[in-house]
Amino acid sequence: MANAFGTVYIPIMMSDIHTLCLVDGQPELEQAFVRAGIEVVSFRTPGTPFFDLPAALDRSGTSPDMVLQVEHMAGRTILTGLDQLDVPLLFWCIDPHLNAHWHSVYARCFDVVCSTQKAWIPRLAEHGASDVRWLPWYGHREPFVDWTGRGHDVSFVGRVNDQRPTRKWMIEFLQKAVAGQGLTLKQALAFPDMMALYRDSRVIPNESIFGEVNFRLFEGASCGCLVLGQTIEEQAELFEPGREMDTYSHVLELGEKVAIYHTNPRLAGIMGRAAHARIAAEHLPDHRVVQLLEYGANASKNRATGHDAAKWTALTACAMVEAGVVRVGSATLFSKLAAVPQDVDVVAMAFRMQALFGDRAALRRNIATVLARPASKSDPIVCRTASLAAVQMDDVDAARACAFRFFAGQDEPCEGLHSMRDVLMRWAREFVCQGRVVRQGLSFDADRHIPGSAAECLLVILARNPDDQPANRLLESLLRPLPGFEQTRVGLLSSLTLSQRDDWRLDLALGLANLGAYRRQSGLEELRLGLECAVSQGQETEFWHTLMEQDPSGLILAALTA
Repeated sequence: MANAFGTVYIPIMMSDIHTLCLVDGQPELEQAFVRAGIEVVSFRTPGTPFFDLPAALDRSGTSPDMVLQVEHMAGRTILTGLDQLDVPLLFWCIDPHLNAHWHSVYARCFDVVCSTQKAWIPRLAEHGASDVRWLPWYGHREPFVDWTGRGHDVSFVGRVNDQRPTRKWMIEFLQKAVAGQGLTLKQALAFPDMMALYRDSRVIPNESIFGEVNFRLFEGASCGCLVLGQTIEEQAELFEPGREMDTYSHVLELGEKVAIYHTNPRLAGIMGRAAHARIAAEHLPDHRVVQLLEYGANASKNRATGHDAAKWTALTACAMVEAGVVRVGSATLFSKLAAVPQDVDVVAMAFRMQALFGDRAALRRNIATVLARPASKSDPIVCRTASLAAVQMDDVDAARACAFRFFAGQDEPCEGLHSMRDVLMRWAREFVCQGRVVRQGLSFDADRHIPGSAAECLLVILARNPDDQPANRLLESLLRPLPGFEQTRVGLLSSLTLSQRDDWRLDLALGLANLGAYRRQSGLEELRLGLECAVSQGQETEFWHTLMEQDPSGLILAALTA
């Protein structure tokens, strides 16, 4: 059946969806579907890279009315054969803030893609997925325990180690800030034990990786805790700040909020109860099931089919291997790439895989092939990828030649590309123009990965010359507006302040970055150094004006002038 948006499925009514194929869904989600009157055929993928869903359905003797795959962090699997199923196909991305670089590719295999993070919807659609919707995570139906009977004032459950320095600094700050009342820290708890602890706790400090709305918010709210989380725009659409939870922007605000609610337990308890009520009203698995069934009923047939389906499956496998989230041998990957039409996406990915697996001979042949074609028939994306592949191989002539082809005919002339650094800086600026600043969640390795963002181009420059301050400064400026990079920026700014001691703006930026990374003492010390520098240059007024623009609560100003 066709509508204004394309082909839709029959049935198109929620009431016509009777049987669901649920892949890697949580037990509570499956139970919510059952409560909604849906028969659920559930599959747990075995942790292998590929899972033939039509074959599994044939073995089960089931013909579902809808398919839903939920991202499974412990063992990711690519469903194959999806284009053979004439029912709505949905994929729920749980961690797009860490995996959008491959989610956006896999999205082409589905009709509807759901994202727990509203802010990441554009990234999930960047490879052409036409129906990406916001579907936040959910809480749990837990009994409300009166606050007067709770035994823990402040509790945190999560891994704290050197791999998560920002979280480690937060815990170190809290251990000092709540020394009188005590911080309960648990690094490894089974889910039931964690929820039991939350039911016995009053305040839950929260910390996100890249400014995402995380599980801890829903889990703490489910237990009637007051969750103190970082300021995140879409979070306010789920829980009302100041009524159902509260927020902070830096370590001074976190310290103030912890102190306020410790001395006002009645207010904190009222807010915890309001959060508990909001969970019951809007954020249970049953609420998400209603939305998912509606999405399935209204789905258009957007998934790739035929050769396109094989192409996006192959590209997904490659993107996941590049990100290190699945393990597939090079022979399998190259066989899948060779079996589909060799369009721009496939050729560019072949470059990336050859680099990843260290096939330098193949890279040289492919770069030569790109340069042998008439410039008028060269694809820009392939030229960019070939240029950056040549950078990895230290072939400056090929890197420059491919870059010239990319920029030929553009308004900005491609001049001054004399060195490898020049080429990388030009590509960094081009990635910025395309909105590709950084690929969050991908652990970039300059020896194996072809750069795919501005930050990665700059990291290659800094790997070759750690003292390249212009590259350092550009990278810091690109990361500054992005949440979750405070620790990285502290390192970059520390290097910059050592080489440019008379720039108080760098001291101020370093101070603020430290405060954003829960480093109270270091942050205030850097701000005082910046103030001294500004005073010595007769720019004290400019310093205070700049600081106040970034200190709406006034707490930083108060701490500096105390």
